[in-house]
Amino acid sequence: MPGWNHRKESMSEQEKPKSDSTAGGIAPEEPKPAVPPRAQSAPAPPIPGAAAPTTAKPAAAAPARKPRKPRPKAIINENGCTGCEACITVCPVDCIVKIPNPALPELNPICRVDWDRCTGCTICARDCPWETIDMVYPTQPGIRVMVQSYLLTEYGTQFVPEPQEEEAVA
Repeated sequence: MPGWNHRKESMSEQEKPKSDSTAGGIAPEEPKPAVPPRAQSAPAPPIPGAAAPTTAKPAAAAPARKPRKPRPKAIINENGCTGCEACITVCPVDCIVKIPNPALPELNPICRVDWDRCTGCTICARDCPWETIDMVYPTQPGIRVMVQSYLLTEYGTQFVPEPQEEEAVA
């Protein structure tokens, strides 16, 4: 077969087996290049008349960072929530909990967001099949009214968000 020995021909000198050209079949060892020992670095003696070496100045204080823009928080409109748990399964921080109906615990539970744990990732709002999850800023004007209109009072106050109204700047 032509080309069957192409590996042998393309071998580099290092890959080829050494030939037994010396008596006894043992090849002489090749001399290794001499490597100078590492010199210990000692500080250089001071030069007369030269200025003393300067020491590093302390680093200047880092400039103050701008405060981060607040992230929105999820709020579920409990008037439209069916308790399907689609938001619970996609939440990466497990901040959505299921609240049972106080009158009929086995019928029509709803979901509620714990704002203390919500990171504002918006995944739940995107995946809600009923589009009942909105992303709101805790400091936006009129947030208290919105929170009260979204929550059903008969479900209790567990995990009810506490919005922070911003004062109007005059």
